[in-house]
Amino acid sequence: MELNFDFSSLTTAKEQQYPNNEAHAEVMKMMNRGEKISVKFGKTKTLHPYAWVESKTVKGFKYELDAERANNLIHYMMTGEVSDYGGDPMQSDTVEADEDYQFEVMKQFIESGQTLQYTPLFREYNDKISAMKSMFKGNVFFRVTRTTENLGYLREHQQNI
Repeated sequence: MELNFDFSSLTTAKEQQYPNNEAHAEVMKMMNRGEKISVKFGKTKTLHPYAWVESKTVKGFKYELDAERANNLIHYMMTGEVSDYGGDPMQSDTVEADEDYQFEVMKQFIESGQTLQYTPLFREYNDKISAMKSMFKGNVFFRVTRTTENLGYLREHQQNI
């Protein structure tokens, strides 16, 4: 018996685009229902920043971001107010390959005077630094690499790690 598969009609992962418009619609539904949401930030293999969003009633999913969507998400979690988004959800920003987007978001919180709650370093494993920011309508969770530079930045900004 000879097998002969025809792969010519299959699409590759590079040819498929993430349905961020559906993710955006789901985030908007969650916010309009007034849900408390949990968010983790990161970047995709194609260097697009994203938020991993979940709630008590919705399982986690990726939501690719641009600056306005990121600001709207944080604004909602801090105030409970839903902001309109005028852009195209299918367009997202890109970040540099060596940029740690999650740590950049964490620095924004620190530099704006927000208090983060850290897991003590002696309880951490795998060379990570874990932190959380609790807000009115949700939480942001951080898990960044424990490097000398990251520790130095946090200590320089009087973070309780």
